[in-house]
Amino acid sequence: MKISLSVILLLFGVQLVSASFSRMQKMIRALPQTKQLDFSCTTAIDRINSALPDYKSIVSTSSDFWNDNKFPADATSIQWTGTRYTENLLTGFINNKWERLNNFCPTCTLFGTSDFLGDIDQGGLGDCYLLAGVSAVGELNSRFEKAFVNPEINWAGLYAFNVYIRGIPHVLVVDDAIPAGDYGKKPAFASFGSDGSIWGPLLEKAFAKVNSNYEEIKGGQVNEAFSFMASVPSDIFKLNDLSIDSIWTLVSQADAKNWVMGISSPSSPGGDKDRCNLNLPCGHAYSLLGVATVYNQDRSQAINLFKIRNPWRKDADFTGSFSDNSTVWSTIGADGLTYSQQIQLVIADDGVFYMTVDEVKGALSGFTIGKYTQNFVTSWYDKRNDQVANETTPSTFQFTLTESTPMYIRVMIYPKRMYPFSCKSDSTKLKLILQDASGSRVQYFSSFESNNPYIDLVDTPLAAGTYTLKFYPKWTNVDVRDYGIIIDAPIDITITDANGQISRLTGHDFNNKELKPTVDQAPKKSKPQLPDILQSGPAYVMTGDLDQDIVNIRFSSSLQITDSKGNGVFLQGSVSNVNKKSNRQILAYFLGTQTETKTYNGQMTIKTKPGYYFKYSLGNDKCGITPASKAGEKDIIQCSCVITPDFYPKECLLVLATSPGEGTSTSNKASASS
Repeated sequence: MKISLSVILLLFGVQLVSASFSRMQKMIRALPQTKQLDFSCTTAIDRINSALPDYKSIVSTSSDFWNDNKFPADATSIQWTGTRYTENLLTGFINNKWERLNNFCPTCTLFGTSDFLGDIDQGGLGDCYLLAGVSAVGELNSRFEKAFVNPEINWAGLYAFNVYIRGIPHVLVVDDAIPAGDYGKKPAFASFGSDGSIWGPLLEKAFAKVNSNYEEIKGGQVNEAFSFMASVPSDIFKLNDLSIDSIWTLVSQADAKNWVMGISSPSSPGGDKDRCNLNLPCGHAYSLLGVATVYNQDRSQAINLFKIRNPWRKDADFTGSFSDNSTVWSTIGADGLTYSQQIQLVIADDGVFYMTVDEVKGALSGFTIGKYTQNFVTSWYDKRNDQVANETTPSTFQFTLTESTPMYIRVMIYPKRMYPFSCKSDSTKLKLILQDASGSRVQYFSSFESNNPYIDLVDTPLAAGTYTLKFYPKWTNVDVRDYGIIIDAPIDITITDANGQISRLTGHDFNNKELKPTVDQAPKKSKPQLPDILQSGPAYVMTGDLDQDIVNIRFSSSLQITDSKGNGVFLQGSVSNVNKKSNRQILAYFLGTQTETKTYNGQMTIKTKPGYYFKYSLGNDKCGITPASKAGEKDIIQCSCVITPDFYPKECLLVLATSPGEGTSTSNKASASS
């Protein structure tokens, strides 16, 4: 069922001429009125199955930004406000500005200048599971870089990704516009890498596009990232169910195979704002990067450690026995090397930290292992709109092996996340039976989709022969009946349906790594300048012609401007001289700021006797005058200097000429707030 803005208005009985609006109605009215909202339970699925733009032509021939109208840079890509498809979890972001990554950081590159460890910085969206998962995939360049179709920076800001949906290879395209925080000054969600990489926010956006919007990717499991990036079968383990030895064996063996791993902390009512054991954020996901062992001097003691990364790119608060600032690292161990030297420890607040296995069991809740096998390839059959298969009647598929072959076999439907809020409450039950040529059952599974079921034939390879797969789904009434029959093995395997047909409707693109613009970049709109306080202009004596004085004194060496705190937030300066001809004192007073993320609130106060005149750069109406209460006393002139983060120029300048023979007294105050 589709729902449109007009239907919502009708359902709620909105009278547009009414003087009062309900909260829901106000939210609807706040949306851009040039757009007709038209969302459904299958919007994300329809979007992914629609035709791709000609991304090769766009990247090579565009001199300016390309806009992805399937995932526009507006509130509808944050959440579907005013529909039944939202929990309104990101209402605070729907009015955020969007900015192009190439404008944010013109010198950034896709992968930056260093390794992946500093590339992920989570930001304000609760998608730690996603960013921890993709960071784990990024541990090996050989598997990670396969996901990027065109890694060269381009003027269109168009980036294509090789991803997996239903376990099936897809190319997914996004533009580089992302929600901006701090009044458009930095990314609101995933940010740049510390080395100038931008793949983090781009992949986050790609995942949001696949799953309706950014709201729909809050909260999840790291295996979702493994599936999206690498289409690998995954196992989830609860630490309470395992012994210390079992935990170490599982993780160390997985690390030796270069499998991808994630680990998580226990849930808590306050989520990651609460702190669990060892001061770790609760309800939080981490990349499990591997294992290490340090040895004492005679090697009689070995301490096993897990290497973990927080997607917040911070670890200074961690209080485990092997925290960065722990003295245990200086212990002299085997071969005269300290523990830190044995594992080449880097001490930095970079999100990477080490835990003993006992600490892991005591402080964390579970871990996930994705069985990425370097020499395996994905084979698939892409089944669309299956009106045959159900829990009693199967759809059948066949494949033939000419030699004994290890493999994983799965059937994958659209994940529940691709259906927006309120659409799919139940998990779909999947049953897959593998039979040999005689009809005997070799293996099978029958489990809910959320359990990530698969048939594992890696340690017991399947013998040469012809095999049949029978799929029995127990569809929910919401399911789009598309799915993938997936085989991961060292060789490409042809999978056919009951009619002997193959179906590979999509695929990956590995042929455009060098794709780049063939034209020059269009000139960019110049950025507003921050106040220049070098004051390198020639000396200037003010005359009382305030129109000329306010221009000529601004950059003159005669007006010295200081940075009172040394951080650019509070700038001030003043100068005065007497015009001998008129006998008037001429005063220039400057306040300003170089911060673009705070609201600066300043006020300058001048006291002088009547007969003065002045000019204020923000307009004389921004100044208030308190007249002298009696003859011979001074007027009080107060000029406000309020500079919001998106206001330019970030300065205020007053020039004032006193009454002949009179002087002034001055003062100012200023504050800055986020």
